Amino acid sequence: MTLQPDPAATLLRNLSLDALRGFESAARHLSFTAAAEELSLTQSAVSKQVKALEEALRQDLFVRGARGLRLTGAGALLLEGVGDALGRLASTVARLQRADGAVRARLAVTTSPSFASLWLVPRLAGFQSLHPEVDVHVDSSQQNLPLERADVDVAIRLTRAEDLPSDADAARPLLRQRAMLVAAPEVAARVRTAADLAGQTLLVFSLPGERFAQLSWARWHERLGLAPSAAQPRFHFSQYDDLLRACAQGMGVAIGLTPLVLPRLRGGELAVVLPAHAVDGPFYRLLVAPQRAARPEVRAFCDWLQRALADDAPR
Repeated sequence: MTLQPDPAATLLRNLSLDALRGFESAARHLSFTAAAEELSLTQSAVSKQVKALEEALRQDLFVRGARGLRLTGAGALLLEGVGDALGRLASTVARLQRADGAVRARLAVTTSPSFASLWLVPRLAGFQSLHPEVDVHVDSSQQNLPLERADVDVAIRLTRAEDLPSDADAARPLLRQRAMLVAAPEVAARVRTAADLAGQTLLVFSLPGERFAQLSWARWHERLGLAPSAAQPRFHFSQYDDLLRACAQGMGVAIGLTPLVLPRLRGGELAVVLPAHAVDGPFYRLLVAPQRAARPEVRAFCDWLQRALADDAPR
């Protein structure tokens, strides 16, 4: 009896890996141009790869319109399978290289300068002790670049509650920030009521005060029922760690953000001012590059990060 060849297996043998990679990138970005940039190809080359794949499968994978690309039902189904397969293949190749001693694991993380300097970097030795085979690259930046284009595995970013995606897996909130007024203990002792704040120097973080309302002194004045005064002295800082250092030296009252301020509170360098007025802020959100989520070093870092943040949550 002669076995009939499996049509699906025959078709799969004839599919180009490059074409599948081109499709996966274009489907993820919904852009041939972005896929070309990611794969170091021309836009025309990616378009031809996808067209060849569509011809081989005899299925349209994209709806091409004036406003860009949109996946068809067949395209969405193929993306699910190809994305998972490429991720597992990349993970396997990385393990083989490390087992052979050819390449150490590399993990690239991006986050804000304040979170990097005040929380992440002081704790990286703990991750290194658990995973000495992983080289960690930390990029501290205010820019929210697409992870794949920036060659980054993991991002830790602040996101307002109203901006969190409805998809729970995509959102992956780690911890909710809390905002409170803080000062050196001797300064905090002089502020027993909201009215006492008018006699203190305000320490101002100059960056995103309007995007995140808890960083805005105007909002704090409104919440406390105080009228802002142009005569009240202020010091402005572009780096949050500089602001906390000045605050601990007794220069004035600052807006403290958890978990960044927790070490100084626990160490007694700072004290909470008017604790009844502390408010919830945005969420720290974990984002992982889709093609790299299956890599052992990425999973290990994400697990460690979530445990460390849970241990550091304010009680």
